[in-house]
Amino acid sequence: MAAIERYDVICIGGGSGLTAAYYAQQDGKSVALVDDRPDQLGGTCVNRGCIPTKGLIQAAEVMQTIRHAGDFGIHLDQSSVRVDFQAVLETVRRRRENDAAAVRRWVEGAFTPFYGQARFVDDKLIEMEDGRQLTGERIFIAAGARPAIPPIPGLAESGFLTNESVIFDLTEQPEHLIILGGGYIGCEFAHFFSSLGTRVTVIDHSECLLAEDDDVRALFTQELAKRVELVLQAEARQALVRDGQCGLVVTTDDGERTMLGDQILLATGRRPNTDRLALEQTGVELDGRGFVVVDDELRTTHPDIYAYGDVIGQGMFKHTSSYEGELAYRNAHGASLAVDYTANPHAVFSNPQIGSVGLTERACRDQGLDYTVARKNYADFAKGKIVGSPPGFAKLLVEKGSDRILGFHMIGPQAADLIHEVVVAMNTAGATAARVRDSIHVHPTLAELVKQVFDATA
Repeated sequence: MAAIERYDVICIGGGSGLTAAYYAQQDGKSVALVDDRPDQLGGTCVNRGCIPTKGLIQAAEVMQTIRHAGDFGIHLDQSSVRVDFQAVLETVRRRRENDAAAVRRWVEGAFTPFYGQARFVDDKLIEMEDGRQLTGERIFIAAGARPAIPPIPGLAESGFLTNESVIFDLTEQPEHLIILGGGYIGCEFAHFFSSLGTRVTVIDHSECLLAEDDDVRALFTQELAKRVELVLQAEARQALVRDGQCGLVVTTDDGERTMLGDQILLATGRRPNTDRLALEQTGVELDGRGFVVVDDELRTTHPDIYAYGDVIGQGMFKHTSSYEGELAYRNAHGASLAVDYTANPHAVFSNPQIGSVGLTERACRDQGLDYTVARKNYADFAKGKIVGSPPGFAKLLVEKGSDRILGFHMIGPQAADLIHEVVVAMNTAGATAARVRDSIHVHPTLAELVKQVFDATA
């Protein structure tokens, strides 16, 4: 057997694992980077998530602009507008290939890559599928997550899609797409496909889509229902294939329904990629869903092994894992930095768009906080009227007495960008609403909506 290879740092995961690897390399440490998809280095974000899906969303946004040009006095022959679905996909796929290739060049120049499936065979000892073994002083697990496939009878025979297969394998635009799951993945794909002309049905078990502030999710559900069919408070019981179509049998309060379409897209959550790592060999504890258990410094139950990103299930966003990865690396090398998700923002790139940071109003109530709510609509101010008075708003939650910002939620144009001054304010000493109220905002801009809702709590 070949000798065990030794490194200062081992990072498992060629996506978020690159964060800790980068800081280790900057410190002059020897770094091994382990990944089982060498053709998809960069992980979910580069290959199957953030970047390619937002490329698809950009096409949807262009189509939405064309469809609503008449609202601004620009009249187009809508019947002449043609969607080249293959060209849309190829543009995204070409960019993905280029991005992944660039990451691979960086990885192979900066680190020692180990490609293939890895598993622990002893304490801090990793074996690759080709038999090579390696160990490290510090190990970072950032193996990510993959689509969770529910145990629905007949599903395997339906030829279902996931976010991954849309990016890699889809060849034709479906005429009718059935999406199971009304979270952010399902809603973003519903926006994309419906904007390009596909009939879309979204099935979800809740009464409203998304896990957002109640006012936001209510308006979002109302607006998306204008473009897609929603089947809510429903449970999928069986998948079936019939007459060249596939579909789902669901139960609702009104009884059982069978829905048939060209394809089924599963957007039913994510599961961590821990099941193949044999983490029990090194004493790293998992929770009941398979996520790695960490403390507030991202240390696992093993003192020399840290974990972060989707594999710990705290916030499955690239910006969150980048934040966690730096803290994990610093803590593994002498720091004592506790993770703080108080001002960890997120966005939903659908239509309407959503940007959110901090507590929802329901969370404020559940925590017994004494708070003030302010809400302003896009239609209430100059630039909002200029862009067409869309049915969106900004909502602010401020603690009474301290003026501390508790949460901020937007639904409408550019919401994902507009929340960032609130994120900065929440990360500033004091985190008070005055930080935004006292700042001058350019007129006329959509950013004035942010200031106006803050002014309402003065």
